[in-house]
Amino acid sequence: MRLAAALGWFLGIGLSFGRAEAQIPPRPAAPAGQPPAVPAPPPGQPAPPPGQPAPPAAPAEQPAAPAEQPAAPVDEPAAPADETAAPPPEPPPAPPVIESPTLAYEAIGGFDSSSVRASSANSLLLPSGGLEVGGEMTLVTSELSLRRVPGDEGLAFTDVGFLSLNGRYSFGPVELAAAMALLVKQPSTTDELVPQNGSLTGRVALGDGQAVTLRLAGGPLLEDRGLWEGAELLLAAKRAVHSTLVFQGALGGAFTHLSLAEDTVEPFWLGEIVVDAETILRTPSRMFSVWVGADLRFPVAHNPDIDEPDPSGFLAPTTRLNVHVGAAYSYVEDWDLYVRLAVLDRGDKAEPWTTLPILDGGFDQQQFTLGVLHRWDLARPKDRRRSWSSMR
Repeated sequence: MRLAAALGWFLGIGLSFGRAEAQIPPRPAAPAGQPPAVPAPPPGQPAPPPGQPAPPAAPAEQPAAPAEQPAAPVDEPAAPADETAAPPPEPPPAPPVIESPTLAYEAIGGFDSSSVRASSANSLLLPSGGLEVGGEMTLVTSELSLRRVPGDEGLAFTDVGFLSLNGRYSFGPVELAAAMALLVKQPSTTDELVPQNGSLTGRVALGDGQAVTLRLAGGPLLEDRGLWEGAELLLAAKRAVHSTLVFQGALGGAFTHLSLAEDTVEPFWLGEIVVDAETILRTPSRMFSVWVGADLRFPVAHNPDIDEPDPSGFLAPTTRLNVHVGAAYSYVEDWDLYVRLAVLDRGDKAEPWTTLPILDGGFDQQQFTLGVLHRWDLARPKDRRRSWSSMR
């Protein structure tokens, strides 16, 4: 009996606890992947005693943004670049510039070897016993510098100046002339020799208005690279078709040799055919004259060439054309004043190896010349009137 009563009492207590648990609503489950949050008491409030339900939690606040990281100090080294990044492409290499003084084209320096007074006369030579001495200043301009390298600043109007001294004497059918060009002005970046070129000219009359001319010339190469020598042999003719109009021309050949300071295996030389033409307008009294002319040069032979070059280089000549125009004032007896403008064609400015290291005409340039001449009649007094009257 007692055993049955104890079992019934325990059974009743278990049923009472079951009803109480059934009346307590279950706590909502925490979101998946997040542990259940345990609310912490606010600051300054003591925790509830054990066995006392915790006060309801305040609504959850949005999580605060993470604190801003402090800025890196100024002297902090930058992060290394990604070593796997491809390096920037390298620019294509520039084409080599050939500086050989022999890769060029040359004719004899200087331009005109005839007398200004004879240009306006019917003959090619001075009268017998005639002597002329004069000087001229030539200013050289060019798109190239004296180094003849593309991109360098060219020669302005007064960067380069020549002072040429010349003399001429006539023995009758034979005339001799000599000239020397001095470099009196050059850029501050260069140190070229003052004597630049010299020439000797002989002219022999063949008849009325015809003559043979032989001219020898030479001078230094730029940058002290050696010397150049040249010779011209021309057959000239002149004809006056009116008292105010004269035509003259010449046909012949020219030879140029380069004596380089460096050792060469092959000799460097060039042969050309020369064709000159000129038209002269003058007053009937020969007191004033103007002229215009052209000079064509055709290369016919050279050594060495591009197929069999020398270790120092090779020659690559091309046809060139020079043009000139001039005027002379001869009203004052025994004096001549003249101006001349010459445009010289020599090689290509984009290809330095087609030019020559010669200051006076070795590359494309323009020359402006202002000159003066004085003359004397050294013939016998009885022949003086006849000699100089033939020139007027």
